Amino acid sequence: MQKLLILQDRDARRDSVQAQIDRIPSEMEKERARIGEIETALEARARGLKAMEARRLDLEGEVAAVEETIVKYKTQQMQVKKNEEYTALEKEIENQKARVSELEDAELQLMEEIEVEQEGLEEARESGQAETATLESHLGRLETNLQASKEELGDAEAAVEACAEEIDAGVLQQYRYVKSQIKRPPVAVALKDGRCLGCHLKVSGDVESMARRGTDLVRCDSCGRILYFERS
Repeated sequence: MQKLLILQDRDARRDSVQAQIDRIPSEMEKERARIGEIETALEARARGLKAMEARRLDLEGEVAAVEETIVKYKTQQMQVKKNEEYTALEKEIENQKARVSELEDAELQLMEEIEVEQEGLEEARESGQAETATLESHLGRLETNLQASKEELGDAEAAVEACAEEIDAGVLQQYRYVKSQIKRPPVAVALKDGRCLGCHLKVSGDVESMARRGTDLVRCDSCGRILYFERS
């Protein structure tokens, strides 16, 4: 039983290292995903800013087109002979001037929004760069830990194998079977005051008697763990 408990300790160490190795890639993936989110968000804001600048250019073009229309109407005014035609053109000119005013106001407002967005984008870039640097640093540490854990796993597995060689094949087979059946370790636990210290339930009298004798491998009749007797 003493050798079995040593094996259990070495097993626990190996399993812990393996769990860390299994966990690190998902942590790294989360960091990479966050870096991707930062880049995507910045790209989206940059595209939005470009769209705003394109809209400003469109407004400039609309203003220029309306001003050309005004010039055309004024040229027509000089050519008409009837007052009603002149008055009608004058009204159109005023309407177009009002339109120019609306477009220029919209352009000024958009220019202000562009300036604010440019400042916001610059701040977001600085913040994103700082966070990305932190994430990349963490990724580097995780990669280092992963390699170190892989090396540690090799040592842990060697220790388990060395210990397993000293244990009876039948006992080892039962130990590994029980380990595969229970939801969480330990596999071998003490029996104290008639209770299994794995599931904390009271065992039958036969199980307790066998555990006290210590001549055979005994299992809890509730959780199935291997039991050894621990005197109070």
